[in-house]
Amino acid sequence: MVTLKDIAREAGVSVMTVSRVVNGNFAKVSEENIKKIQAIIEEKRYVPNSTARSLSSKSSHIISLIVRGRGNELINPYNAAMVGEIVPRIQERGYFLMLHFIDQYDDITQRLRAWNAEGSIFVGTFDEDIEKIIRDNRIPLVFTDSYSHIRQITNVGIDDYKGGALAAQCLLDNGHKDFAFVGWSLVSSVIRTRLKGFRDTLKKAGFYLDSSHILEVKESMEDVVDALCQFKEGHTAIFTSADLLAVSLMDHLKKRNRTAPQDYSIIGFDDLSIGYYVTPGLTTISQDLSKKAQVATDLLFRHIQDPTAPAENVTLDVNLINRESVSCLIKG
Repeated sequence: MVTLKDIAREAGVSVMTVSRVVNGNFAKVSEENIKKIQAIIEEKRYVPNSTARSLSSKSSHIISLIVRGRGNELINPYNAAMVGEIVPRIQERGYFLMLHFIDQYDDITQRLRAWNAEGSIFVGTFDEDIEKIIRDNRIPLVFTDSYSHIRQITNVGIDDYKGGALAAQCLLDNGHKDFAFVGWSLVSSVIRTRLKGFRDTLKKAGFYLDSSHILEVKESMEDVVDALCQFKEGHTAIFTSADLLAVSLMDHLKKRNRTAPQDYSIIGFDDLSIGYYVTPGLTTISQDLSKKAQVATDLLFRHIQDPTAPAENVTLDVNLINRESVSCLIKG
């Protein structure tokens, strides 16, 4: 049987470091060691001793936290913030946590079964795979930000449409007339819903958002900046689908001698800490990640304790946070 000592020896770290990773306590472990240890754990099919002792009672005390993406997606500040909010809530209930970064459906069931997980929380959009995930895993599952048509899922999301509408109204109230939208992936239901709220609100005010002003970040931000710089002269107001995207856009525009809010007004989405520390401070749409994590965790344990509990779809509110990245064009 593989032990913590075996994993520590192969990874070249201490047993305590391996124990921290197994228990989801990443605070004092480098990203490189986390990835190395988790790879060895998966390769060796290691199961914690406390879990092995409890297999007969079908209680592993393991919760799987599955994050969409390849590699270490904690580089993304949204993912890092969500994981940081969820981990202590699981640990305080006396459960172990296994963190997985998954981009392919085939990996999900294999990992949930290998770890004998009692339940799982999904961070990121898994809509195209939800039906198969539910079919193949008879354990409590909680999704976040899902727009799946399947009703028998438990999901915690936010009012993305309202977020887009609030961004548009903020720009309109400040006298803007030229608009653009920049998003990571227009395939995502989350991003499309934010865009729809933005476009619908502009339309009600008599403004049409031309498709050429809807920009998707594909290979690099430079392509987006090139497109923005080719727009007609005049102030352009930009709504982005995420704070990280907004901050990156501001940085790239600055390299072209264009600044916010003098040349472009920019609004982000999420209200992550990164928005506090940039200059100018980022105006953004705020979602309560702490509450999102709390609700998701509470729902998961409710379903662990009562497998017959009905599925729930919770939508949390959003609001506008005004900082300095939007200029007012109304004179007088």
